[in-house]
Amino acid sequence: MSKLVTVYTKPSGCNQCTNTKRSLTKAGIPYQEIVVNSSDQVSIDELKLIARKKGIAGTMPYVLVIDTETKEQHDWFGFQPGEIEKLKKGNAT
Repeated sequence: MSKLVTVYTKPSGCNQCTNTKRSLTKAGIPYQEIVVNSSDQVSIDELKLIARKKGIAGTMPYVLVIDTETKEQHDWFGFQPGEIEKLKKGNAT
């Protein structure tokens, strides 16, 4: 797979974060986890801006997928089993 997957999570391990990581692991999709602490205001503000641009209320986790060949990006907030399935099939860009 030529995708770099990064999962931004809460330090408390919220249910949506846990389910996303578990589903990625079960699907055989490697990912990097970045824990966003409440003291990391820069990251929090950046995630809020991304959500606002999408017109949604951002819910952790935030998942960023970058195709390492084309540099195309695909992202989503929250636990999204359909997005993970598309990623597993190679359709997420």
